[in-house]
Amino acid sequence: MISQDMSSPLEAPVCRRCGMCCLRGGPTLMVDDASRLVSGALTLDSLVCLRKGEWARDDVRGGLRPLEQEYIKVSGLGGQVHPWRCRYYRDGSGCAIYAQRPVQCSALFCMDTAPLENLLSGTPLMDRAEAFRILANEAQLPGFPALDAGARALLPDLMAAHEEQSPATPVLETAARLGFVPQGVQVHDADAMDAEERQTLLAHLGETVRTEAAFRQLCVERAGVPAAILPFLLGRPLRDLLVEVGLRPTATDEI
Repeated sequence: MISQDMSSPLEAPVCRRCGMCCLRGGPTLMVDDASRLVSGALTLDSLVCLRKGEWARDDVRGGLRPLEQEYIKVSGLGGQVHPWRCRYYRDGSGCAIYAQRPVQCSALFCMDTAPLENLLSGTPLMDRAEAFRILANEAQLPGFPALDAGARALLPDLMAAHEEQSPATPVLETAARLGFVPQGVQVHDADAMDAEERQTLLAHLGETVRTEAAFRQLCVERAGVPAAILPFLLGRPLRDLLVEVGLRPTATDEI
């Protein structure tokens, strides 16, 4: 909540640090957040990659739309009420990393969004490749000083291999053909299909989900990747993305 002393109508409104922007979702990272990665204020286990093709809210055009590029976002804490609540927000005291908060947080003011809009229009978003480039010259991966050098060197290659093998876009497009989209999204031209084609598509999705889950497991068990950084390295599991649109495992779909 933002308050303004109405007895002084020329006084500009000020942020009361009510935390609503933090509860509704953490920020996405910009290239200007590089220093926060290097310092360890933001570590890879605190971040999640939202991949191209995932459904996300478009605050400019309104509504939910598939992402046109990937985003690196401060991961949420889950839960029913505010699943994307910023992990650094503390009830009663505010931001735990306020002095090194991401640039989007510094720019955001709910009563005047112009500074944030200017930032978004003039500063590139950070992606995983850029994050790896930023951290390439660091002797240790911030937050993971014990990570084996060989495993660390594999991270960009694992990311690329996973993106080639298990992109999110075709999976969610197939789900949409089957009529599975987020609540509030209308499928205007959903394909009509017979039962056999539907089962074929469901079986294909099931195999894709299982293959992707196996890749994640191999990253941890064979490549030595800490499980905590998989949401950043590989994004969210395809199974979770399908559950979000209402396609849940059943005895017949085997997904």
